[in-house]
Amino acid sequence: MSLGLYYRPSFYRCLKRLSDEQRKIVGLILEALDAYYESNGDLNKASAIAPRFFYKQLRKPYYEAGVERNLRVVIRREGEQCLLVLAGNHDQMRRFLAES
Repeated sequence: MSLGLYYRPSFYRCLKRLSDEQRKIVGLILEALDAYYESNGDLNKASAIAPRFFYKQLRKPYYEAGVERNLRVVIRREGEQCLLVLAGNHDQMRRFLAES
């Protein structure tokens, strides 16, 4: 069974603060992430969309995904649901994890 991808309001707020170019990168991350989840974790499917796609666990229940070093997406996994929480750079990720 594939994982479902859902958006939290905080994710939409983060998108508003990004430039158009950064939003395009987030769109590419989400497209690759969707392919990754639909294929039950097959990195080859996601890499076909974005060759530099990465997905790793930060600490339970948080994961991060990205296609380049500067911009990332934080996901909170709750069973079969994957909630998009934050889109931002490395420093924003560190602050988020420190506060949660």
